[in-house]
Amino acid sequence: MREKFAVLLLTLLAWAAPAAAQPDGCLQYSWSYGREIDLFADGYLPTIDSASSLPKEGVFALRLKATSDIMYPVPPDRGRDSGYGGYVTLESIPAGRYHIVLSEDAWVDAVEEHARLPVRDAGKIDNCPSVRQSVQFEVTGQPLTIQISGAPVDHLSIAVVRVWNFERKK
Repeated sequence: MREKFAVLLLTLLAWAAPAAAQPDGCLQYSWSYGREIDLFADGYLPTIDSASSLPKEGVFALRLKATSDIMYPVPPDRGRDSGYGGYVTLESIPAGRYHIVLSEDAWVDAVEEHARLPVRDAGKIDNCPSVRQSVQFEVTGQPLTIQISGAPVDHLSIAVVRVWNFERKK
């Protein structure tokens, strides 16, 4: 319960805080990563274990395990044979497009009702500090499971933020 409250509080504070200037390497991408960089850099991130549930979207750190030790709800599309992995379920998330940003390079699958969601936009980020992977998914409002696989590290930070219509790429 304490972790859930911390995630909610950090998310609310991050939305209220002004965004810092983005490092030069982040400016070459069509999507602004300032909000996610600020969320990752704000200090304490609640850390949760794989297979945990959270009440809603936000920012958190996820402890990963060897990918071979994970029993994923749906087999990952890629990255299932090496590295680290894990998953987290967001219990209540309104329908819409969501941006999932990782602090490390890894494969991301979004799952609703035991089916992988199609990727709407994705990119590997090479020279933007603390942001390495970016994926967007359209969700229907059912509980959303975010599956991570093929990560080179045993923990990473994840930001799950709503993409509003005015923020979408044309």
